Amino acid sequence: MNTAVMKQDAEFKMTSLIPEDLHHVVTRLPGDLRKLMREKPIFLAGGAIRALVGQEEINDYDLFGYDKVYLEEVARAFAGTRAGRIFKTDNAITVACSPRKPVQFITRWTYSDPVKIAESFDFSIAQAVVWYECSTVTDAGEWKSCISGNFYADLAAKRLRYLNPVRNEDAGGSMLRVMKFLRRGYSISPASIGKVITRLITGVKEDNPAWSSGDEYARAAILTSLLREVDPLTIVDGLELVEIHEFDEMESKEEDGLQGLPNG
Repeated sequence: MNTAVMKQDAEFKMTSLIPEDLHHVVTRLPGDLRKLMREKPIFLAGGAIRALVGQEEINDYDLFGYDKVYLEEVARAFAGTRAGRIFKTDNAITVACSPRKPVQFITRWTYSDPVKIAESFDFSIAQAVVWYECSTVTDAGEWKSCISGNFYADLAAKRLRYLNPVRNEDAGGSMLRVMKFLRRGYSISPASIGKVITRLITGVKEDNPAWSSGDEYARAAILTSLLREVDPLTIVDGLELVEIHEFDEMESKEEDGLQGLPNG
């Protein structure tokens, strides 16, 4: 196997959070969300995990599941327990209950395999999934995780490593996320930004006369039109959102949904 292939294989290798970080993530989740994840086949993935491990501010919680209809049922029930508002887009159902951070049930992409969820994210620092796995033998279960093999190194270096995910998404989504992360002090290599630009250009129709003309201004207008925001959270505006830390050391593990955790 040549060096390039070995390097590519390493990029896509999955591993797990260290026990201390898994403990940190789970115990810092809102209590009602942690309870939901223990009771339902729901996966937490993406930015919230990165933020908790990297000591960054959480924007929202993205949840994935195996079926769109099921996710909508769970989202509506969860909104009822929070007395929150529901916002629905083509991508997700968002439960907003100011001043708490929104919880997004992603419906555009559905999965039952946590590895597939992780692989669907475009950057290594977002390839992170946490879930509660019930035992098929006993009533006990345990918290588990799946992360990119480059998750820790890239998060420590604040580096964006683009991984060409196979996912049906608007072509400009990754480029917009690059802009967001650059404002937060992250960096990106020429190789990764080249891949992101390539993904953007795939959104251009081959028979588009304005593109074929070769005019730079016309082409720039086409590419700009592809930079559509795909984050469902953008519809929730005018709310000052903060997280209410619900973990109480005095609560029992049974009541707080913490059993099955490694010691932190």
